[in-house]
Amino acid sequence: MSMNNYILNLLNIEDKNIFILPNIEERVIKNKKYKIIEGFLTYIPDYCPCCGCINESHNDIIKWGYRKNCKIKIPKISNCFSLLILHKQRFFCRNCNKSFIAETSLIDRNKNISNNTELQINLELMTKQSEKDIAKRLDVSTSKIDRKLTEISSHTVLRHSTLPKSMNWDEFKATRDTKGKMAFIITDNDNGNIFDIQDSRKSIDLDKYFRRYSKNERDKVKHISIDFYSGYIFLAKKLFKNAEISIDRFHIVIQAYNALNTTRVKLCYKSNPNYNKLKDYWKLIVKNENELSDKKRYSKHFKKELSQKEIVQYLINTNLELKATYECYQGLINSLKNKDFNKFKSIVLHSNTNVSNKMKQALKLYNDNLKYIENSFKYDINNGIIEGTNNLIKCLKRIAFGYRKYDHFIARIFLIKGIIKE
Repeated sequence: MSMNNYILNLLNIEDKNIFILPNIEERVIKNKKYKIIEGFLTYIPDYCPCCGCINESHNDIIKWGYRKNCKIKIPKISNCFSLLILHKQRFFCRNCNKSFIAETSLIDRNKNISNNTELQINLELMTKQSEKDIAKRLDVSTSKIDRKLTEISSHTVLRHSTLPKSMNWDEFKATRDTKGKMAFIITDNDNGNIFDIQDSRKSIDLDKYFRRYSKNERDKVKHISIDFYSGYIFLAKKLFKNAEISIDRFHIVIQAYNALNTTRVKLCYKSNPNYNKLKDYWKLIVKNENELSDKKRYSKHFKKELSQKEIVQYLINTNLELKATYECYQGLINSLKNKDFNKFKSIVLHSNTNVSNKMKQALKLYNDNLKYIENSFKYDINNGIIEGTNNLIKCLKRIAFGYRKYDHFIARIFLIKGIIKE
């Protein structure tokens, strides 16, 4: 391998018409250290791009000097910014009396950023980091990253011919330029990836979206997992006649969890002698009673050795409402764990009257949706996939310090999830 080909290989340049000069130097430009590589581009053209004249001899196209100092940004070398000073060959066509410049696959016309750097921008956009960090790392402007996202987002509209047989529905906070405050996300429960994202969760917009699919296609949907949002339930019943609707188990538990925790917090006032105990042992109160330890350890609040079960029993016995709410909560989460719907239903319909108002609200919500909660006991489906995706979306938004453009936000989500590949 010649020295020129060896250098081209190290720089990942595939164009063999580029010849690198041996004088590589280092220079400081705008307080940044650069490796300056110099080379020239020349070859014998096959034809004139201006008139189409075939180059057969010196009477057709001749070399006409060089266009000097074309500064091209290329990827880093040994973690050092790099510039390629490329002298491009000029040609003169004797047939049309016009000149033209040699072209290379290294860079597109009228650009100063190499295609390798463009590709690296795309790869960096597929990772969880801010656009500003990407621009700083690759020595390009943030506007360049913004334009690249605009280019990618122009083809991020997903067009599916069929609907998933098993779907999860949820929402996340969108950007200001969307129709609604919340964006609607659908995941395919079978492959575990995003099916589509819409910029509104309003019923009228979702109805219009799903009606793009034929009735026969909608009738093929077998299962839809959602939260307690009434708009989703109404829409699923209206458009998907054959689908079983189930409430995600996490959303069932969180209602009872919040009810118990709110009841505990109400008792955390300074004049309460058990204030510090209720505040410090809150994790034990919301923990499954079957997982509480019998092993005794010294407690600084009780000034003696107690087990977790003894601590919880003492705390819930300090207040009648707290005790009733705690027992109701434990019954609900254990019935879910054991998939005992009859026990769950019995607790919902015949709960202790001493439970807190917050727990009564949760029980009323359960009672209104018992049919769909029963399906969550029957079928092994949950919103774990979509909740994990939502967590990634929140993480991405936090790292980027928010997004202004909805299209850019969705493009980043699709890139990171591998739905579109650049």
